[in-house]
Amino acid sequence: MPKNKVTLLDRARADLGTAKMILERMDSDDVFIDVAAHHCQQCVEKAAKFLILMQGDVYANDHRTDEYLPDLKHEAAKELIEQISFTIDRWATTIRYSHTILASKKSVEEVIPVCERLIKLAEKEIPPQVEINNKNGVGRIAESDGDI
Repeated sequence: MPKNKVTLLDRARADLGTAKMILERMDSDDVFIDVAAHHCQQCVEKAAKFLILMQGDVYANDHRTDEYLPDLKHEAAKELIEQISFTIDRWATTIRYSHTILASKKSVEEVIPVCERLIKLAEKEIPPQVEINNKNGVGRIAESDGDI
């Protein structure tokens, strides 16, 4: 088992970075905008589930906010997610298999700042006794036994 384990928060950061990169490079291609939307949805889901784990609970194994959001006790994070839940729930799985375009550049641009704020809230919940290794810009929880 590797000493440093990638967390759901690491994955959320990567999803956000991917969405931003896609918008910067492929912002006129509707299919790529849909893919960016899917990464935004994944960012929100993974950050929320990270927070649920940090509070010592188990999250629902689902992609829709109505399934995992009730388990989240962090009120500020919950409020952020509720603002965009209708939008991102449509992006959860449908985008990967749909034959129609579901997201707009504007909707993705509106969700990205929410993703950024959610990640900042999640970062504040990491206990002070946990060592963060930021090599290559990726935060990891060192010597963690749990699936954080």
